[in-house]
Amino acid sequence: MTDFLVLDGITKRFGNLVANDQISLRIQKQHVHALLGENGAGKSTLMKILYGVYKPDAGTITLDGKLLNIHSPQASRAAGIGMVFQSFMLIPAFTVIENIALSLRDVGIVVDEKKIEHDIREISDKYRFGIEPRAKVWQLPLGAQQKIEIIKLVMAGARLLIFDEPTSVLAPHEVEGLFDIFNRLRLDGYTIIFISHKLNEVLACSDEITVLRGGRVVGSVVRADATESLLVSMIVGDKTADSSTYARKSIPANVEPVLQVRDLCAKDDRNRPALENISLHILPGEILGVAGVSGNGQKELGEVIQGVRPALSGSIKLAGQEIIHTSIAQIRRTGVTCVPEDPLRQGAVPVMSVEENLALSDASSTQQRDWQRMNWSAARSRASWFTEKFGLKMPRLNVAIEALSGGNVQRIVFARELSAPAKLLLAYYPTRGLDIHAAEIVRLALLDYRDQGAAILLISEDLDELFAISDRIMVMYHGQNVGERLPAEADVQQIGYLMTDGKYTPEQEVEHVAS
Repeated sequence: MTDFLVLDGITKRFGNLVANDQISLRIQKQHVHALLGENGAGKSTLMKILYGVYKPDAGTITLDGKLLNIHSPQASRAAGIGMVFQSFMLIPAFTVIENIALSLRDVGIVVDEKKIEHDIREISDKYRFGIEPRAKVWQLPLGAQQKIEIIKLVMAGARLLIFDEPTSVLAPHEVEGLFDIFNRLRLDGYTIIFISHKLNEVLACSDEITVLRGGRVVGSVVRADATESLLVSMIVGDKTADSSTYARKSIPANVEPVLQVRDLCAKDDRNRPALENISLHILPGEILGVAGVSGNGQKELGEVIQGVRPALSGSIKLAGQEIIHTSIAQIRRTGVTCVPEDPLRQGAVPVMSVEENLALSDASSTQQRDWQRMNWSAARSRASWFTEKFGLKMPRLNVAIEALSGGNVQRIVFARELSAPAKLLLAYYPTRGLDIHAAEIVRLALLDYRDQGAAILLISEDLDELFAISDRIMVMYHGQNVGERLPAEADVQQIGYLMTDGKYTPEQEVEHVAS
């Protein structure tokens, strides 16, 4: 096999921080090459250099034997490099045809929709995508939207495809489908870089794996020689955190639920039904894991519980008290905290420092409405408490939140919300974007919070995580509770079909057994 992509001595500095330090990497043609590493290891910076977002301070990039000067994303795409980001670059109100037309070079003033539709159908049929070109993007599930992103890259002439955490929005059977797509693309001459934190997925689909740590290459290993334990040691070194060994307390018998939701209905931002007669309960000292593909009412459920979104009907009781018409501030003072889905936009003030954001919980917990003094010592103690108790290093206190990586913003919001006792914690994707070590520490913190008697509503797309730390698993589909399982008795494929179809039919069971 020939080296298709060669990175030689890539270095990138941001002030005194060396994000990439003399990185050299060789990726063979028609290979799936996985890139692993902790948050801050330099993966994102390296890919942004390859995609033209950053220009390296030193080093060279050679693609298919040609030395490149990548100074912009446009130059990267012109060289045949494409990237599928975690957040899809699609316009929901547009059709598939319109979205793909926007991504094509030299499309002309008059768009030839028939030609684009023909090409979409041809690629969709070839890779068994099942995409309807004239469908509106907002009507399509996330798995289909991801396939549209792949069609965009193929039609734009990309030969090197970069996938950034592509499985984070997919159900288990959709993940298997994506890896099948990887294989078909590889056989058709495409080369793939796969960025992930999930070792089982990396081992399932990759030809070779490279690990970064501290901005440097720790090493590369071919799939035949790779094991999960070897990769963990390469990623985290001698750090250890293992939530599977946590001795959790038993749930008290004959106790009243902390949260009781009955027949709750609500609409989304487009005035469409988001929650339809959903019912659930959580006991003190219990983690209720919610499985579901994003967009099935999880966000709206948390917003109604917090008073952010009005309910059309139904009941929400917190510790026996009805809160459905209670103000946001009062609900928070009653004992509800939240790690939101998007910590930067929903859980922090970007222009404020880490210390200032940590101090925000003091202002929200008081009845006082006038100007208040910030309790800086309490804010600093939150950072030190989380570091000392769980060993997860926090960013510098004087740095603005907007300058931090998504993983570090997640740490700040998580530490702030867990530092105060609460009856109910809403935790939305708390380990999304975190490396193996940091994710395990967050899970340990959730288990510790549970053992202190808090009820936790854990929303996650990581089924391994839900199975590992939940006491019960509930599946949400189209705003409804379509099934509950105990983790020890649940089948991951059943959960996956409930997530994407709302049911588990005899036909699906036969298909699952046959596979």
